[in-house]
Amino acid sequence: MLDQERLKEVKNATIQLFTPLWQSNFNKNKRDIARCPGVNTLKDKFKNIPCVIVGAGPSLDKNIKYLHAAKDRTLIISCDAALKTLLSNSITPSLVINLDPQEYVVDFFKGLDTRGLTLVASTVIHPSVLKMWYGRIIFYNKYAPDIPLFKQIQAVANGVGTLTPGGSVLSVAYDLSFKIGANPITFIGQDLSYSSGNVYTREIMHKEENLSSIYEKQKENIVSEMDIFGSDIPTIKSMSVTKQWLEWAFSQWKRDGALDVINSTEGGILKNGCQIMPLSEVIYRYCNKKINAIWMLNKILKYKI
Repeated sequence: MLDQERLKEVKNATIQLFTPLWQSNFNKNKRDIARCPGVNTLKDKFKNIPCVIVGAGPSLDKNIKYLHAAKDRTLIISCDAALKTLLSNSITPSLVINLDPQEYVVDFFKGLDTRGLTLVASTVIHPSVLKMWYGRIIFYNKYAPDIPLFKQIQAVANGVGTLTPGGSVLSVAYDLSFKIGANPITFIGQDLSYSSGNVYTREIMHKEENLSSIYEKQKENIVSEMDIFGSDIPTIKSMSVTKQWLEWAFSQWKRDGALDVINSTEGGILKNGCQIMPLSEVIYRYCNKKINAIWMLNKILKYKI
């Protein structure tokens, strides 16, 4: 059950902070949105293909070596902040996904060769990100019928398709993997907490970012959640909401055919409604057939570029 009070608090703060930026970004992105395919293009196109959603949590540093062994046996969806870590480990994701509308997202892609990669971007992504992205782009609208601006955007760009934001980019990544038919859907790097002494994977950590600085900046938003080992650990309200939203989606969303959701983060707070399994075991059990996800994507988008 979602903590409605915490959810409302986070949502109201998000709306107040970002509405002007969402509107400005969308107005500047209209030309790109018109020429690029929408996320509807991918619906049910990866049925029963194993999928790994890669977040940028600190746990990614300890189990990314196992993902390398499965890079040609699974569909890999990278959150934007995790792309640098994947590429530095010679792993090319099938898709990169974005949610945040702020300009600092460009820092995740600086110095990277994005040619040949595909970005799944919100229609309200910051236009500076689009200017520096050299690969393909697939757009989606945020599904948020209780936010008037997104209802307006959906009416204007009604052929794009929607993904549901549930507090972070992880939610839209899950919605994407769900809608394209992937199975099983496995999470790694999804700590959603500050359990290890680090905030992010090493590749995107800045010297000034540590637990002390986070606690100082977020002191009014620090809350406690129980991790997969039964210990109380610190997190922030927005990540707590994401955890609750994902666990709600795991239990409530239904579709035809099999659906196995696995958390292979090997830490963190995401635990209800999904299996807890080491990534090495997931790969052994489910990723035993070679696939070329990028070739499949090229074929799907052949007439949509």
